[in-house]
Amino acid sequence: MFSRKYPLLRMLLLNAWSAGLLILAFPKMDIWPLAWIGLVPLLRGLEGQTPSRAFARAYLCGVLFFGGTLYWLIHVTLPGMVLLVAYLAVYFGLFGVGYNFFAGSKTAWKPFGIASLWTLLEFIRAHFLTGFGWASLGYSQYKNLLFIQVADLTGVYGVSFLVVLVNLLFKEIFDGIREAPTARKLKFTLSLILPVLVLALALGYGVLRLAVMRRAQTRPAPQASIAVVQANIPQSMKWYEPAWPDIMARYKILTEAAAFGEPRQGRAAKEKPDLIIWPETSYPGILWEDKELFDELRGFVARLGVPLLAGSIVRENGRYYNTAILLSKDGEILQQYKKIHLVPFGEYIPLRFLFPFLEHILPIEDFTAGGEYTVFDFPRKEGAKAKGGGRSFSVLICFEDTIEGIARQFARQGAGLLVNMTNDAWFKDTKAPFMHAQASVFRGVENRRSLVRAANTGVSCSIDASGRMVQAVADERGKKTYVSGYAIMKVRFDQQETFYTRYGDVFVLACAGLLWATVRRKKILKR
Repeated sequence: MFSRKYPLLRMLLLNAWSAGLLILAFPKMDIWPLAWIGLVPLLRGLEGQTPSRAFARAYLCGVLFFGGTLYWLIHVTLPGMVLLVAYLAVYFGLFGVGYNFFAGSKTAWKPFGIASLWTLLEFIRAHFLTGFGWASLGYSQYKNLLFIQVADLTGVYGVSFLVVLVNLLFKEIFDGIREAPTARKLKFTLSLILPVLVLALALGYGVLRLAVMRRAQTRPAPQASIAVVQANIPQSMKWYEPAWPDIMARYKILTEAAAFGEPRQGRAAKEKPDLIIWPETSYPGILWEDKELFDELRGFVARLGVPLLAGSIVRENGRYYNTAILLSKDGEILQQYKKIHLVPFGEYIPLRFLFPFLEHILPIEDFTAGGEYTVFDFPRKEGAKAKGGGRSFSVLICFEDTIEGIARQFARQGAGLLVNMTNDAWFKDTKAPFMHAQASVFRGVENRRSLVRAANTGVSCSIDASGRMVQAVADERGKKTYVSGYAIMKVRFDQQETFYTRYGDVFVLACAGLLWATVRRKKILKR
């Protein structure tokens, strides 16, 4: 009765319901079980619609969802945020059209075809036009350790597939309970058993992998003690030259405390860390352009006697690079990595002449992308037999940890540890830093590598190869963002090669094949 009398209001409520449930599944609320039912209201609203109406309804849900999860981009650019949300919602709309196409199918494989469609759309969204993979459904499960273990086979997209499959399962159960005529019994049973079987396999794999990983942690492996420094520098100070000495002083105070302990509080370090990591662009200004400031850094590191990995902007041959610089315990430059994947409108402005109003975002010319997947040799201690002591690592700068292919290539090149250096101060104290950390969890699980994050304003933490956040910089109340401090973490270096590391996103190709087969099956049944 309500549906017939107020169809527009019903549509709005169903869309808001779905968007709200999905938003709550992501940080900061992190109520991840809601993702498993979050699509059900939307799916209900798509029943019996024309393709154009299905697109419009799903598109509206996408606008609400992405608006609620990515609102923090207004702190960088309001027009850019609006345009991005409008663009990303198109993928919801396309899913609505695809769901509408499969709605009348009688094959029991329909849920797998629909879940494959969602998965393919997420993959395209994460790679098309440089890609934007934030807020993929799989990321909402970063605290659900049992189900995310499958990512070492399928990547994050396999977890998204499972989440959509469960939503379809719950909708099928709901429809079966409401209608349950005898004619629907066989279809209902097959549609129930197959997804449940897949979920049981994924759950069993998670249990097995966690047990294997626990045993692996007891075996000998190269290890290191790493300190991460979170200085909490406001973005407004980053390019204000008079503030640069104060920025350097903050980092030096925290770094000395990490290396020697805090004598004022009666705490002394048991042992110096093997490496100290500062966040992305932590070094103020342009490296080497202020010789006095750079000499001060080198002298500080030499007095400290601990190698330092710091983020800096480097200018070479008139080009700017976002770079990670490794200094030895004597203050000498050992290696550097130039960021490969640049962020549009953050590190360069596409078609700059069309967007002159965005030039205030970048205080310098566009950055240039690096071209080498650099693997750092871990600075060896005196007395170590081999260079690096069997330890190596690679750096993911800023949003590079949201691009699964980059972390995979580093692992294939031999990196036994992944490091993410980032500065999320652009987005203020919102959910953005926590959504960013979700991606790091999956990069670790996909490649079975420990991962260390050094973030200017948080979240700075260590993540083990099972995806568990082990330790984080936090204040006495447990707040992880917009606090200053440091944390010393014991990490392992691994060299195992997972299925995902070796073969990449073959699961996505399987989804494409499954979607095609489901479409063919539907056409055959219609004849």
